[in-house]
Amino acid sequence: MQTKGKRFIVGMGLSLVLAVAGMAGCSKNTNESPPTNAGSGNESGLPDGGMTNLEGYPITKEPITITAAVTYGSLRPEMDTTAIWKYVAEKTNINLDIEIIKDKDKADLMFASGEFPDLIMNVGINPNQMANAVEGGSFVEMKPLLEKYAPTWNKFMEENPLVYNGSLAPNGKLYSLPYIDFAPFDRNLRDQWIMMGNWLEELNLPVPKTTEEFKNALLAIKENAGKGSIPADVIPYYFYFDNYVGGQFDIYGSFGVYITDPDYVVVEDGIVKDQSTNPALKEPLKYLRELYADGLIPPEVFTDDFTTYASKISSNPPIVGAYHSYANRQPELGVPMGPLDSGNGEKPLLRSQAYMPGPANTAIITSKNKYPVATVRLLEAIAADTELGLTVSRGTKGIVWDTDEDGKAYQIFWEESPDLMAANAGDLGMHNSFVALKDQNFYENVWKEKSYDVKNSRGWAYQNVYKDVVLPNAMVYVQGAMSQDDNNLMSQYKTDLTNYRKAMLADFITGKQDIDAAWDSYVERMKQLGLDEFIKLKQKAYDAIAK
Repeated sequence: MQTKGKRFIVGMGLSLVLAVAGMAGCSKNTNESPPTNAGSGNESGLPDGGMTNLEGYPITKEPITITAAVTYGSLRPEMDTTAIWKYVAEKTNINLDIEIIKDKDKADLMFASGEFPDLIMNVGINPNQMANAVEGGSFVEMKPLLEKYAPTWNKFMEENPLVYNGSLAPNGKLYSLPYIDFAPFDRNLRDQWIMMGNWLEELNLPVPKTTEEFKNALLAIKENAGKGSIPADVIPYYFYFDNYVGGQFDIYGSFGVYITDPDYVVVEDGIVKDQSTNPALKEPLKYLRELYADGLIPPEVFTDDFTTYASKISSNPPIVGAYHSYANRQPELGVPMGPLDSGNGEKPLLRSQAYMPGPANTAIITSKNKYPVATVRLLEAIAADTELGLTVSRGTKGIVWDTDEDGKAYQIFWEESPDLMAANAGDLGMHNSFVALKDQNFYENVWKEKSYDVKNSRGWAYQNVYKDVVLPNAMVYVQGAMSQDDNNLMSQYKTDLTNYRKAMLADFITGKQDIDAAWDSYVERMKQLGLDEFIKLKQKAYDAIAK
């Protein structure tokens, strides 16, 4: 799987120049690894021309600057100027000069032009962009560097084949490191289902356990708009339509229609199955249609973007009665609600997540980088050094996290407290926008999860509400690397299927089209758009990582 990098030697003779040119052409065609000193322009034989220390701190003998790019995140708007980078620079001698990319078109242009920084953090790279950049020699192969300079990462990758296989480029080689968070309350649960507990108390209602109780609670909230703490402009039920984060998928799961991927698939005994045309989906769609007809779901759910969704569910005082979210945005008021019993005899379950990267491509070293070894040593330090790793991932020690008398790290605040997130934006870490290694060992021996004792936190909710009502991890769809041709075909099918499915489901929920009358034509059109071929490709991608 590994290819030893070649060292290019510049000579004076014409024959030697031609030989070097031939080697370069061969390297590009066979996709061989860039040399350890890729981009450095030195032939000293020492890592990064002798600039990088091979152990201890500082990582480099003199201060260096590494340019980087990352996608903007509204919860962490100061990722380029946060105080964590001063800490990193003082400890390692590595200054990170970070550009925040707010426009997806700008990220796409970066890949189209090949004008890369030294380090690419999480920018939402797609398989084709990865394949093209690798083929063009723009990225440095990671595995040989891990074997020599990053033993913690190398060991983790070798012991976690699902993560390793899920991080590979289409050519079967590793060019990036992932963000890893294996907290059981993270991986074993996707979204929480939150209701405003204070509103339920005011209305003398229990936390709903059935779909009928949920509907009645939403009706009561609507009917009491402007009374007590319920605002006049209340939104009884809100979600980020058809988006896997914050979407309506746990309504489906309450009716026994389990969906574990944005493409509406689930895995049963290793077989990838489509749920978008499963006739059983009609029942939860009809339920959503009832809620919409009663004015319990606003029309904006079909048009709001993620920023608007996040803003509405985080409103203080709250304006949304029930929503789906990774974090409880009002932990003092919102209460976690389990999946609802629909009464149809199917077991109601919420979504879980696989023990996979989340996401995979959060650290890519480009061939422009003059200090690949120093960069890998920084990535290794983030994995092996608890204080450095938590500072980069979580934020400034003593503000976002700290250690107890036993030396265990613990959280002071996190996403459950949006006001504190906003007030301390200049001290927040990168979270899943950059590499981290918080595996099972981290949670067993390094971290003290105090949130288990904090009512309505995600940890508490998992332990007390969700632990026994989530899907088995084996049912969660995961996807490995595929050829560029397969990726192109999958992308083409995905675009057409997604656009049509979203439009039709929106019509079903709003009543523009009758679900029973239009169902057969909907299914037929999905098949015409390549659904069967798409599922075969999804199976192929699943087999590439899971078998």
